[in-house]
Parts: sequence; structure tokens; C-alpha cells
Amino acid sequence: MDARWLKLAPDNQARIQVLTLRNVDERPYPAFVKAYEHNGYFTSLKAIVHFYNTRDALPRCQPGDPGEGTTCWPAPESTDNMNTSKVGHLGLSGAEEDALVNFMQTLTDGYMPTGRQ
Repeated sequence: MDARWLKLAPDNQARIQVLTLRNVDERPYPAFVKAYEHNGYFTSLKAIVHFYNTRDALPRCQPGDPGEGTTCWPAPESTDNMNTSKVGHLGLSGAEEDALVNFMQTLTDGYMPTGRQ
């Protein structure tokens, strides 16, 4: 560890570098399950879009809650740099969430609409 960087650590708690959406849905084979986000919590683009749409609209889950990801969300690991201005309560319908997922899939090289691969 380089001690010169220690003084910067408190101001960078829970920050990560955001990746591009290019090839966001690329996988080595169609049935491959991807792990998204910094901790691999999400396994689909739909789950991520639903999270950003409902994170602040749904209650916090209790440990082991069977509704986690649909009717509630676990508490964040850190709130140090959490965007609470708009993200988390977008008010999108299920169809609008699906449209965002479909758009993000088009950003992947070689994308073919479902049924045409």
C-alpha cells in the first residue's frame, strides 16, 4: 500500500468508476448469467433498471425477506455518495423499464433482436 494515498481515502469512500454501456449485455454464450454492478448483486439488466426505478419508492427489506428486489430493497452498503435527487424513484411503468433494457441491449456489438439470432 502506498501511504501517500491514505489521506484521500475518506473523500472517496464508496466511490467507483462508472463503466461505459457499450457491450453492456455481451456474454460468452447466450445462457451465461452476468453479474452487474460493483458487487455483482444484479444478474440482469431488467433487475438494475427496476432497482433504479424503485429503490426509494419501495421499503427496506428485512433480512431474508422473500420480496427482495420486487417489493423491497436491502439497505445500501454506503450512502456517502448516493444520488437521491431523481434516481431511485423514476415512476416508470414495467413497459418503460423493458424499453430501457431493450435500448441498452442494442449497445452490444452483434446485437440481434430476440428471435433473429
